[in-house]
Amino acid sequence: MPLKIRALCLLLAATFIWGFSYPISLAALKEISPWALAGLRYMFGALSLAPLVLRRRAPTPPPASGRLALWFWGGLLSGCCLSCGAVMQLYGLARTPASQVGFMTSLYVSLVPVLAFIFDALPPRPAVLAGLAASLTGLYLLAGGSLEGFGPPQSLILAADVFWALQVIITGRLALRDDANLFMLTQAATSAALTLSLTAMFGYWPSWPAFIHTLPFTMFGILSVGVGYICQTRAQRVLPPTSAALLFPLQSVMAAAAGVFFLGESMNQRMLWGAAAIILGCLIPQFAREPLQLTPGHPSYRAALVLRLALGASLALGTAGSLVWVWSAGG
Repeated sequence: MPLKIRALCLLLAATFIWGFSYPISLAALKEISPWALAGLRYMFGALSLAPLVLRRRAPTPPPASGRLALWFWGGLLSGCCLSCGAVMQLYGLARTPASQVGFMTSLYVSLVPVLAFIFDALPPRPAVLAGLAASLTGLYLLAGGSLEGFGPPQSLILAADVFWALQVIITGRLALRDDANLFMLTQAATSAALTLSLTAMFGYWPSWPAFIHTLPFTMFGILSVGVGYICQTRAQRVLPPTSAALLFPLQSVMAAAAGVFFLGESMNQRMLWGAAAIILGCLIPQFAREPLQLTPGHPSYRAALVLRLALGASLALGTAGSLVWVWSAGG
């Protein structure tokens, strides 16, 4: 099987697993806090990844120490992004139907080119801007065609999209070559340690009966974290981040299907049009040509630098505001 087709199949498997995790998470959130759910899920995921790192085949030469350090620190940074994204998404999920959360989460695909512009001076093509416009239109329709349907829970989900997009870019940079098992384990272990520490610190640790009752839901982390991120990392060794993001919107379709069939949720015609617009907005940028990096000698470099700083500051302030809301929500 060609490497590209194999990578696409791996991403399809990951999106299938992640899509069906939304109704499972919603069931668990009825008994435990988002902090505990995220921490326990990443803990089980890290435990499932540990054998991959501990069992190193003898004929394979060990990676260089510099490469190991890069994977380790990259895994720490990616794990912090996953922790923030997961907790914020779960807080929003507890107050938003799973079908809508899936489509709102898929907006992070449109943020990948924006972050590439902020960090790498790669200006977005017109197709990328068109995709962002379509995604925002779809978000408006999904909220009921009125700003009244857009509140703090929805803003949390959108803020989580920033962290998901960052994780995609980090994975694309650090997992392109060699064996990235250490990166995956460090990423999951960091997420587990951070969220479980905050769970204990804030007093959100579940009771023993709640822990036992939700064990099947938290152990789903073996699939969503272990298998899912293995599929993503292995696929992104072949596909660049923008190409890998092509299949990620399908998890919203899986989430909507699971919400309708397992939770009895419904979506009116306006919401369906909004969902379709979000998927279209995520797919349009994938057909854009690769952007040219702006160098200091380019005539538009200074203007682009100002715009990059403004976009970065806006995203930082938006996510910080959502984190403040999480802090004040009290679980």
